[in-house]
Amino acid sequence: EDKAIKFQSPPSLQVSFTLPHKGVVTGMGVPAGITLIVGGGFHGKSTLLQALQLGVYDHIAGDGRELVVCDPAAITVRAEDGRSVESVDISPFIANLPFGKTTNDFSTPDASGSTSQAANIIEGLEVGAKVLLVDEDTAATNFMVRDDRMIKLVAPDKEPIMPFIHKVKSIYTEMGVSSILVIGGCGDYFDVADLVIMQENYGSRDVTA
Repeated sequence: EDKAIKFQSPPSLQVSFTLPHKGVVTGMGVPAGITLIVGGGFHGKSTLLQALQLGVYDHIAGDGRELVVCDPAAITVRAEDGRSVESVDISPFIANLPFGKTTNDFSTPDASGSTSQAANIIEGLEVGAKVLLVDEDTAATNFMVRDDRMIKLVAPDKEPIMPFIHKVKSIYTEMGVSSILVIGGCGDYFDVADLVIMQENYGSRDVTA
């Protein structure tokens, strides 16, 4: 407890609300759009995302997260190797499978990491999700991004997976669904980000270019 670090919002992200039983409260507001949480290992990226993940629930007094709130329609998305998928249209992310197998009504008792993550997103959108929360550590790498050298080796028409990086912007602009992503190793996502929050020693900085 002596080493606990009090959270402070970057000045550029400060917002204030008047609460009925607490008065004016000021803190960090993450706007709609594509937000990246970046920083070195063990500096609080996943901790911040986990706080947002649990922000869809009320917290008891003294919990420490009473004022951490998130859109109630936010969902956590991750790869779930081995999960069952039943009649899900994953074609926006995965198509052109070998032997002409279609993916607009896809079922499997044992999904791969990328297939399960695609299904999780589609299922979330179907039930009205408005925010996708993704941690790179628990995501399928080949679902998140493909680098230039891999694209040169495996041509796009030979790769069934459409990486999330190519869809995340349109999911927001066309469907109004935001994404908050913890990114530690893939700088390509800077090209699609609206906001970049840097975690350093459990402090937050706005480093949006």
